[in-house]
Amino acid sequence: MLTKAKLASIKNLLQKKNREEEDKFIVEGWKSIEEAIHAGVEIETILYDEHRFENFQVINSLKRSAKEVLVAKAKEIDAISDTVASQGIIAVIPKLSMGNKLNALFKKQIALVVVLDGITDPGNLGTIIRTCDWFGVDALFIGNNSVELYNPKVVRSSMGSLFHLPVIEEPDLKNFLEKCRTEKFTIYSTELSNSNDIRQIGFGNKSVIIIGSESHGISKDITAFADSRILIPQFGKAESLNAAIACGVVLSHIRIK
Repeated sequence: MLTKAKLASIKNLLQKKNREEEDKFIVEGWKSIEEAIHAGVEIETILYDEHRFENFQVINSLKRSAKEVLVAKAKEIDAISDTVASQGIIAVIPKLSMGNKLNALFKKQIALVVVLDGITDPGNLGTIIRTCDWFGVDALFIGNNSVELYNPKVVRSSMGSLFHLPVIEEPDLKNFLEKCRTEKFTIYSTELSNSNDIRQIGFGNKSVIIIGSESHGISKDITAFADSRILIPQFGKAESLNAAIACGVVLSHIRIK
């Protein structure tokens, strides 16, 4: 059974500083946990409400997949849950290790990479992760001026896609983009001014797409790396396009054209 001390230690992971100190994060909801299991991700602890999960096959699957599986009361799950209506199951997972995936990325002859600069809304970031997963992006890099990858809302809104592709928090985007140049990637930035209509762009086999904040755009030191600036044409009167939607439009254009 779940102890008060264990409950408190898991609840502490709702705070960013504790996630950073312990290198762990919380995953909430059966769908996301199931995706983690299918991806072979290491799971440290699972808490579940026995009144919500009574299927023995599901419980046995959880026990095979996690080091520790504990029964919890609904109110204990609710104390940790970041949602209004909890699904009755929570997992604690060590932060994902990218290992040498970066080296493998640079060795590819065909690769599509997304870089995020200044994406501060957790829901947007989670949706971008799902979008990159849908369109088969090879890797997603998040600048340190964006929201934390392991924020509970980011993890939840990614709906398990976090476990399907390399998603990397990159503390030095300039250094990374310089490396991309060296490795013969073509770098494209999505911008409103001094840009070319996306319908007129021919994307290279090795492409980096930079997506910036919808309110502030891409920072000057990052956009300086762009070989080409691309514009999504506007047909209505909206002031701006949501960053996650912009990402989806660009990736759709690249994959479907």
